[in-house]
Amino acid sequence: MNDLDRVRDIFLSDVDEDTRKENEEQIRQWETALIQHQAFAGWQSNDISLQIVKQAKETYKDISLQLASNRTLTDAQRNSLWAKQDACLFLLSLIEKDAKGALEQIHREIRAAL
Repeated sequence: MNDLDRVRDIFLSDVDEDTRKENEEQIRQWETALIQHQAFAGWQSNDISLQIVKQAKETYKDISLQLASNRTLTDAQRNSLWAKQDACLFLLSLIEKDAKGALEQIHREIRAAL
C-alpha cells in the first residue's frame, strides 16, 4: 500500500457522503500536485536544463564583470545588460533547485574575478 492509498483509507473511512466527496476532491488535488512536482523535478535534472543553468550562470557572471569594468557603456547598453541579467535570474529561479545558493555562488565568483 502506497502513501496515497493510506491517505485515502484515512480520509474516506467513517465519514458522511458530503465529507467523503470533499475529501476525494482534496485527494485528487494532492495527487495532481504530486505528479506535477515529480514531472518538474525530472525536468530540472534533465541534461538540457542543466546546460541552460550552466550557460545562465556564465552569462550572468560575464555581464556583471562587463558592468563593473566597462565605464564607457551607454545607458542603453547598461539597460540591455541588466535586462539580460534579469533573464538569467529568471531562468535560474525556474530551473535551479537552490536558486538562492546558486546566486550566492555566482556572486562569490564575481568578487573573486574582480
